[in-house]
Amino acid sequence: MAAYRDEEIDEAVQLKESVFVYAVKRKIWLLAALLLFCCSGAAAADKAVPDIGGGKKSRPEPVEVMVPMRDGVKLHTKIWKPAQPGSYPVVFTRAYWPGFGKDHERFTDAGYVYVGQSTRGHGKSEGAYGISRRFFDDADDGYDSLTWISKQPWCDGKIGMYGKSYWAITQWLVAPLQHPNLAAIVPQNCNPGTWDRGYHDHGALQLAHVATRIYSDSEDQRKKIDEYGWMKWYRHLPLITLDTAAGTKPNKLWHDYVLHSTYDAYWKATDIRDKYHKIRIPAYLMCGWYDNYPGATLKYFEKLTKLGATNEIRVVIDASDHLNRVVGDRDLGKNAGKDEVGVAIRWLDYVIKGIDNGIKNEPKVKIFVMGINQWRFENEWPLARTKFTNYYFQSNGTRHGRLSIEPPCDEPASRYTYEPNNPVLTLGGNHSFFDERLSNIIRAGPVDQRPNEVRDDVLIFTSEPLEQDTEVTGPVEVKLYAASSARDTDFIARLIDVYPDGTAYNLTEGIIRARFRNCVWQQPELLVAGKVYEYTIELQPTSNVFKRGHRIRVHLTSSGFPMWDRNPNTGRRQGMDTELQVAEQTIYHNKQYPSHIRLPVIP
Repeated sequence: MAAYRDEEIDEAVQLKESVFVYAVKRKIWLLAALLLFCCSGAAAADKAVPDIGGGKKSRPEPVEVMVPMRDGVKLHTKIWKPAQPGSYPVVFTRAYWPGFGKDHERFTDAGYVYVGQSTRGHGKSEGAYGISRRFFDDADDGYDSLTWISKQPWCDGKIGMYGKSYWAITQWLVAPLQHPNLAAIVPQNCNPGTWDRGYHDHGALQLAHVATRIYSDSEDQRKKIDEYGWMKWYRHLPLITLDTAAGTKPNKLWHDYVLHSTYDAYWKATDIRDKYHKIRIPAYLMCGWYDNYPGATLKYFEKLTKLGATNEIRVVIDASDHLNRVVGDRDLGKNAGKDEVGVAIRWLDYVIKGIDNGIKNEPKVKIFVMGINQWRFENEWPLARTKFTNYYFQSNGTRHGRLSIEPPCDEPASRYTYEPNNPVLTLGGNHSFFDERLSNIIRAGPVDQRPNEVRDDVLIFTSEPLEQDTEVTGPVEVKLYAASSARDTDFIARLIDVYPDGTAYNLTEGIIRARFRNCVWQQPELLVAGKVYEYTIELQPTSNVFKRGHRIRVHLTSSGFPMWDRNPNTGRRQGMDTELQVAEQTIYHNKQYPSHIRLPVIP
């Protein structure tokens, strides 16, 4: 998943540092030295900072060790302990570097040992080849590390894992191995498998996410792309050589992600799709509506709940992006985000420490409902009271049509030309791109979609102004009947909340690469040009109240760049094209082919 730079995570904290704080810290260290000198028997490794009052916590310095794996490779590991000596439950994280931001402070203050570890080839860990084999060794390495932790005197035998993105994938990969000391997991903002809605999305490559991340931790490589031009870089063909287009170093991960353009052995090796049933421990899943993974998060919540191995499977979804930030241009109120660490501590206190803090009596689903900007508990997902309602696309053949709950009669099809050399640009969205330096090119969240509505290759279907508030909460999909002049192409659907003043905020979106129309988990099948096919476009789930006077809108198009790679329409092997072909698209919406969006309406 997406990599984060240390300076990005700690930026807000560093900005608040002042000369005064530095002076206080200096005094703290002097007091700590005096304390250690005076107190015989104190462990030198702990270097505890004394309590100086005013709510300032006493925290030992971390201990750094190299933990051996079964093949002899040693992984850099940092251990933060509570101020008081003793054995504690452990919160364990592992990914690019040991720990995440300042999380260790809150976990140790709450009475947990916090252990952070860099995976193979990352940070100070051995096994340089591990970067090019990311995820492949994480199950076994995670298991070995859990065993090592469980044998330490500061561990009371109970270990929970925590973290987002790659820090979450390492949890999913080790959990099916059923380590006896792994008591709970708290995975956030990820897909347990990296194929669909990981690095690819229903067959399309998640271009900006994947391409940018391969050099996210190398400033000298990024500088070369800066000079080359990021949009020019994203547009490079063939995709397979994009990694060196700006004079940057070849990248094996990029080649693997482009070359493995179907669900093959490469992706199966690190997927828990056929292993999740072995997860028998409590899990608290977290995500945001504007991240890349709310769909995967809620699907695995459903799977684990149905499995029934434990009654402690929970999920919380807010209106945030991949970094747990509430982003975009829509006013979602002051309470649209979540305190992910605080939520995790409260739950771990219950499932690991056995503290009766009231959480056992709370429903298992907690969601933020946009539009009314309120948090709400639910008992299940999808909601049992959902009324799935078809809103049909209707038009007299023009680009602007209607959304109606009445099925269409015979009416002319809508047509547009998809020219991949002039793609529809990404405006906000549900994805994992978060680099603020490139926010002028792509950013997540709700953004006014009207700039794209002037394009001839965007079809627009809009309801009448709503006579009453209408809530849409749950999975969303479009059933599309379409034909193309190409052997392969893309179809994209986007659900939008239109305000009375015309502002059109995106809620959720989805794509289908036509060759994967039958199943993204099976071998692709090219189109017969001009033949009508049925497509199911799975949008991300959402929760939004369309207020009275607002309109429900759907965009249909064939590109969203650079969020997704452009389909060159040739039907050749993906990632190898140096040429682009124009595709003529025909969208049918009549009695025989009733194209529509299915919305989860909550009465």
